[in-house]
Amino acid sequence: MKEFSYRDIEVATEGFALERLIGKGSHGSVYKGRLRCGKVIAVKKPSIQGESKLENEINILGSINNSSIVSLIGFSHTPTKTKLLIMEFMPNGSLHDLIHMSPTPPSWTCRVHLSLQIARAILSLHEGAPSPVIHRDIKSTNILLDSKHKARLSDFGLAVSDDSRQADRPVMPAGTIGYIDPCYTESGQLGPENDVYSFGILLLEIMSSRKVFDFDSDPSCIVSWAVPLIKLFQYEKVCDKRLPIYSKAEKSAVAQILNIVARCLSENVESRPMMREVVKELQEVVQCTRWSVWLPFGDRISCSVHRCVRAWKRCVKKRVTTTKIVCKDHLMHGGVDDCGNDGDIQLG
Repeated sequence: MKEFSYRDIEVATEGFALERLIGKGSHGSVYKGRLRCGKVIAVKKPSIQGESKLENEINILGSINNSSIVSLIGFSHTPTKTKLLIMEFMPNGSLHDLIHMSPTPPSWTCRVHLSLQIARAILSLHEGAPSPVIHRDIKSTNILLDSKHKARLSDFGLAVSDDSRQADRPVMPAGTIGYIDPCYTESGQLGPENDVYSFGILLLEIMSSRKVFDFDSDPSCIVSWAVPLIKLFQYEKVCDKRLPIYSKAEKSAVAQILNIVARCLSENVESRPMMREVVKELQEVVQCTRWSVWLPFGDRISCSVHRCVRAWKRCVKKRVTTTKIVCKDHLMHGGVDDCGNDGDIQLG
């Protein structure tokens, strides 16, 4: 892992200028920078509370090399020995932006392919890493879109490796309200099934374009709203009403996806699928519908996502947002952050 001189990072961010700030929270700030070689980077500068999470992120990402994960480029130290995290910059915002803030809704094709990319990223953690990793904070603001508009999993501040789980010290429950598995908070037992639950919430968010909590609706919780409808086979009531579902094949595909959601959200953790099953089933959904015609033409999907991202950027051109943060901060006591995003909790 490369260590950058502080001077190089200072120059890259123009002395951590306010104009370079792309995100700020209780556990640090993130700045956009440009190295002398021209490479654009994201620099995470932690607060005192955030130093341990940043160190954890470095340790986790240092052991992972996967194209579906936001890459760690290196690190640096301030004159006071505070460590800085240097990540590749994701120019097209987050999945949260795409779903909830773009005036042009992403197509079903885009949604399903992004879902499959995210599922593969999680699978790579559970089964592809040298030591299996539980992310613990899978949510739409932690899915970033790269220059090709592909989904990349980010923010490993709460991630736990299998080595840590096997250690004597307990791992206290942590995550984001609305995405965190209730079985995890109640039992304290950590495993891949907790990420599966969070992915189920995320997949439901992608299909419905509804936020995890919608206080203007009753019920406000996305699970309490959607799961009963899925059990009654009222699939179209769950899906984003801005997009029509035309053919029988599409209706069948939506039913399959929402049934994956229901299984991921099962109160019985043993009934939940493993991520390899989820990936396989999503691949089958793509292949069995007209969405499969997009498979050889990834650039077309990128163009479609690009149109949605471009529309969103026009709406928020002058707004500084935290949703591009490479390492999203974690609020100690939950709640809602300054941008209206769901708060992170750390229990115990």
